[in-house]
Amino acid sequence: MKYVWWNQVTNAVHFISDIKNCLLEEKSVLLKYSYAIPWHDLFVDILKESVAEQNAEKKFVDIPNVKEPGEYLLSEFCKKEKRAEYRPAKGYSKFFAEAEDIVLHDRYLWIQVDTKEGLEKWLDFISEYIKERGKNKNKAVFLLEWSESTPVSQKKGIRVLSFDDYIGEYDRIVFAVLASSDIKENVFIKNYIAELVSNVSGNDIELSAECISGYKAFLDNPAHFIEEVIQNKTRSDGSAYFYEGDIDTIQHLIWLSQIKTVYPRLEEFREAFVEKYANAIANNLPIQTSYGETYDDPKDVELGTLMYMVGNRNLSLNSSEYENLKNHKEARNKLSHLTSLSINEIRKLL
Repeated sequence: MKYVWWNQVTNAVHFISDIKNCLLEEKSVLLKYSYAIPWHDLFVDILKESVAEQNAEKKFVDIPNVKEPGEYLLSEFCKKEKRAEYRPAKGYSKFFAEAEDIVLHDRYLWIQVDTKEGLEKWLDFISEYIKERGKNKNKAVFLLEWSESTPVSQKKGIRVLSFDDYIGEYDRIVFAVLASSDIKENVFIKNYIAELVSNVSGNDIELSAECISGYKAFLDNPAHFIEEVIQNKTRSDGSAYFYEGDIDTIQHLIWLSQIKTVYPRLEEFREAFVEKYANAIANNLPIQTSYGETYDDPKDVELGTLMYMVGNRNLSLNSSEYENLKNHKEARNKLSHLTSLSINEIRKLL
């Protein structure tokens, strides 16, 4: 499913494309996100490969989390003789910018930062290096990753791309639809799975994938399934799944998913039923409901009133038709009273 996300979900593809274009234009990037990027290793591989296809001269180098950017780069990208030329009065950024005989200028540097202090040091170093190096010279291109939602300083020469700005509810449901397309289920059930997964699993796309992979157990008890995944599994990068909801939240999201998918199906059934038995229903009109509403037109009669007509033998149905009407009426009552249906109750409506 990771390939579905990074190759088929439009805004995920755009996210990689925009980063690639920045790197190819030798624009350094601060990549930030509140929630972990799904299938991070694949994201990195796709981005690096797409850049290399158009610029094989600049090589990627992964930089570990370091306290002092300039000190680290001096030791890693300069020979002993070059290091001896460095003078603190000049500063690391200017020293590198003025040097022509170092490989640093021919590298994409991918840097993951885990402290605000470290991020600020890198931003200051990169911005100063870009300014001192100038526009018309080959230069190192930096890609910083920052996985916090806290605001960051805007530095000249560094473009900020936020994963959160690219990915929203639409992308989550597109992924769920695409990822569930191969499930061996009725189309209605597949649509319900996609809606339910995109609502219940929140912002963790890898959690969505787990729900779709184990869709049978997930449909039986979404809250329990998610709890089991969170407690017993980790994401592809070894980190914990992130989920902010509780059982009550999940139950409400299940109900919302059914309002969007099941409720319209109930109305479609009612309209088809009324059309089929319009003459017989019309013979029993006008009729007043227990809550005081009067129906004069067959097309307005609700499922509860139809069941009342059947119970009073004013509408004749065979056993199969009766059970179908009863199931739809009970389902509508539950949803109308903020109660969600079990997957078995939903299957009875098919």
